[in-house]
Amino acid sequence: SILVGCGGTQTNITVTDKSDIYTPIGEYPIVKEGKTDSFSVFAPIRTSVTTYNPEINQFSKRLEDLTGVTLEYVEPTNVDKRQKFNVMMTGGDYTDVILDMWLGPSELLLYGQQGIFLPLNDLIDKYAPNIKKALDENPIIKETWTLEDGNIYCIPRIGKSPRNLADHKMWLNQEWLNNLNLDIPTTTDEFYKVLKAFKEQDANGNGDPNDEVPFSAVMKGGWGSNPIPYLLNAFIPALSGTGYFNLDENDKVYPIKATDEWKEFLKYMNKLYEEELIDPLTFTQTKDQFAKLGSNPDIALLGAAPAGSTSVFCSTVNVERWTQYVPIPPLTGPEGVKSANITPDFGGSTMSITNACTNPEVVMRVFDYMFTEQGALEMILGVKGAGGYDDAPEGAVNYIGEPAKYIRNDQDAIQDISWNRMGSDYQPADYDLWFAAKENADEDIEQILYISSIEDYIPYGQDPTKMLLNLSQTTEESRRIVDITASLDLYLDQSMVDFITGARELNDENWNEYLSTIEKFDIYELAELKQAAYDRKNK
Repeated sequence: SILVGCGGTQTNITVTDKSDIYTPIGEYPIVKEGKTDSFSVFAPIRTSVTTYNPEINQFSKRLEDLTGVTLEYVEPTNVDKRQKFNVMMTGGDYTDVILDMWLGPSELLLYGQQGIFLPLNDLIDKYAPNIKKALDENPIIKETWTLEDGNIYCIPRIGKSPRNLADHKMWLNQEWLNNLNLDIPTTTDEFYKVLKAFKEQDANGNGDPNDEVPFSAVMKGGWGSNPIPYLLNAFIPALSGTGYFNLDENDKVYPIKATDEWKEFLKYMNKLYEEELIDPLTFTQTKDQFAKLGSNPDIALLGAAPAGSTSVFCSTVNVERWTQYVPIPPLTGPEGVKSANITPDFGGSTMSITNACTNPEVVMRVFDYMFTEQGALEMILGVKGAGGYDDAPEGAVNYIGEPAKYIRNDQDAIQDISWNRMGSDYQPADYDLWFAAKENADEDIEQILYISSIEDYIPYGQDPTKMLLNLSQTTEESRRIVDITASLDLYLDQSMVDFITGARELNDENWNEYLSTIEKFDIYELAELKQAAYDRKNK
């Protein structure tokens, strides 16, 4: 007999041969008529999704109808997914599949070597032809997630769309700029002056000079809406995905958060905060509160916001509102630095299978669908005709004038038609060019994102060969990294907020105390561990 299902709700089904249950690989449904199968999924809630319950979520229903497999969802919010994941894994009562956790190589290796995460190499080869093809077409991604022990413990989300490479944009209210006769700022000083004008000069023109919020953001939980990656890059080239570690000109790893440039950045942020140009809720609010501010009825209250797209802080249904915002290029800082937080596509670890799972081959076959063109479109945009996408009419062209295959609608405005990329899928490099451009370019958010990314952001990214991103650590190193970052990251985050808000004055005494504390928290040992992995990779 084999166990079908998972976790705490396993069911014994007696079969002599799995072919009694399953159809040949590549055929749908996966489960033969009259048979059932299921697995449980840790599935964090994403923007424009309220649930993955197939009675409500159209893509979940489509997936179950197509495959014949029932998925049982555990649905933490995006904000508390890390805490829920940690509690679940520590307690040992975890789901069969873990989605959308973006675990780093160190953590994956730890779970893999403990036997909690299954190695997926053979499963990919045997049961997932589309995933195998995608990894073969993207050897850097395959290499990144093939860890020190030779195993792959995650199916990466692969998305080379420019909008995903340049996901930390800054948006400014162009109507406010027009009202105050201001130009788009190009430097940190000009940005400060624009925010000051937004605060003091009734930028929205409703006669109340006190209702404007010059600048707001979300530290955790919104796509690209953390303000640090955009603004810090005017002081020092920095990548959020590295934990803010850089290479110097001699290829030596150093922590950005121990540099004078970091200190100057904190001073700048403190100036914005002290003059009430930064929304104080930035450090505590959820993405929903952020969106509520951006979507305020009647009149715009928000001047500037970092985000991967306007949909993060303003409903795409409200065309009149979101079209007020334009993406601005990276700013030049006081020392002439101008760079962008561009993360090349090494793939994200968004799907792993645990040892609670008794049918990993079925899991692989289900998720292999997301690596087909139709499966990716449905998972990202919803079932064709449901509002997210449809076939393009004859004669429709994409952003560069080529024939388009599909039209893409503003699916962010429609709840529960897709998974909105929760988990693993494949967006090839030409994904954005599958879609027709809208007649009015000013109302085509995808075209705005594409052109802004290509022209204004990607040219200012760092040299990919010098990025400390796809480093493979040994098991011992991984354990030490997890130990160090557990307390170090908390201290770094709290210190940053304290210095920006003025809870701690940024004077020499406090700065030196901060530097000695992060040294005690082993920030330089962390740099050495990254150095070792970088040196191995670049022998």
